[in-house]
Amino acid sequence: MSLKRIALWGVAALVAFVVLAVAAVFLIFPRVSAAPDLKVEATPELVARGDYLFNSQFACGACHTPEMEPHRFSRVSDKSRVGAGRYMGGVPDFPADIYAPNLTPTALGDWTDGEIYRAIVSGVDRNGKPLFPVMPYPFYKSLDPEDVKAVVAYLRSLPPQPVTMPRTKLPMPLPVVMRFVPADATPQKRPDGTDEVALGKYLAFTSSCFECHTKRNERGEPTGTPFAGGNPFSLPGGAVATSANITPHKEAGIGAWTREEFLARFHSRNAEADMKIMPTGHDFDTEMPWNHYAGMTDADLGAIYAYLRTVPPVGAKVTLFTPAAEK
Repeated sequence: MSLKRIALWGVAALVAFVVLAVAAVFLIFPRVSAAPDLKVEATPELVARGDYLFNSQFACGACHTPEMEPHRFSRVSDKSRVGAGRYMGGVPDFPADIYAPNLTPTALGDWTDGEIYRAIVSGVDRNGKPLFPVMPYPFYKSLDPEDVKAVVAYLRSLPPQPVTMPRTKLPMPLPVVMRFVPADATPQKRPDGTDEVALGKYLAFTSSCFECHTKRNERGEPTGTPFAGGNPFSLPGGAVATSANITPHKEAGIGAWTREEFLARFHSRNAEADMKIMPTGHDFDTEMPWNHYAGMTDADLGAIYAYLRTVPPVGAKVTLFTPAAEK
């Protein structure tokens, strides 16, 4: 047998092995448990709690609600279309457009409460396919089950929005890599206010503070120093915003901020204030969903502040905004 024929057989064998390996991954993963047999009783109190969690504490609406047009500072959400989904654009150096799906009964009407619950905490759809981890379900897996049930109750209460968002199409090998991200929930009880730092830690990880303010690679894996910032976000008009250093470093971070200043910064950036600002690609803008977090209670924001005071200070300075012309 000639060397050329041997080489061809070797290449064919390698290709066959890769195809079989990929097929095995798609058959075996994600390895998550079946959706729980769950029926959430949507009491007015639970729906109101879910409203707070969805639109403020977790800022789900920042991704799953269309922004106002024309563009406003900090992407003010269109409250008349809550949960209808949003085109989130591309991520710098990431070769795909991202779509956050419709979460109203138009899209989820056939889902069981257990399937919605599992999607939030484990990151798979009703058929067990992985969700794109721009949704921070790796952190939601530790949510208090009562918080998750409140979100399910709220989603059931939303007016249907007849919008079908395209599925995010990912280039290889990301569809393979994503199969390994979903996992079963590891629920914890939400700490009460008697331990403010513990509550603040719970909130900092489930409200996306860690996710956005810790440098990540193209697969979404945290690679930087916790809470030191550095993640780039594309903005309308071609500019780029970068997440801030929120460690307690006095010069590079927020170590010089008082608790009152921390709370005031959030409350001042409400939707009413941000609606008045229409930045271009040359005006300062941010991907931080201030108008959602502005609705958080002083107790919850204060707990986050208390926890951030306990993390190691980092002296890395971050350029928060790069105009379109300077990229």
